[in-house]
Amino acid sequence: MKHLLFCIISLLSFQACVREDVPSSGNFALKEGDLLPAFSIANRHETISVNDLKGKTVLIIFFSTSCRDCQQAFPDINALYKEYEDNPSVRVLLIARDETEEQVSAYFREHSYDMEFFMDPERKVYSLFADNTIPRVFLADQTGTIILIQTEKVDAGEIRAKVY
Repeated sequence: MKHLLFCIISLLSFQACVREDVPSSGNFALKEGDLLPAFSIANRHETISVNDLKGKTVLIIFFSTSCRDCQQAFPDINALYKEYEDNPSVRVLLIARDETEEQVSAYFREHSYDMEFFMDPERKVYSLFADNTIPRVFLADQTGTIILIQTEKVDAGEIRAKVY
């Protein structure tokens, strides 16, 4: 009985990362080789648009602090963020989906993550990239061409190998 209960809880936890609260348009997602879509997003310190990212390698990570896969990926995400935060040719954008700034700040504080993040509570930016599944990682080169996409699992080694 305990094993069955564990399996049910595990399945529900996994579903939390891919469950959609809005209708899906048929598993839309950008592909490697596509250009970054035009978008703009703001946090307390700045507003970033795709035009501001030209000439930089861009790592975009969509996440939710309630997603178990995202929680498991945060140590690697934090390491990547720290590795590239002072590199002027690389920009890391962490974009929280479906959460409040207070929720993300509290989670990051609790786990000692010191990463800048952006909020996308209505999925306006996320919907330009995909319509389901997090964590979702996009790595684009200096021309804005997507050169790597990762879903459900963040592979920091693969990201490092492609950042230049």
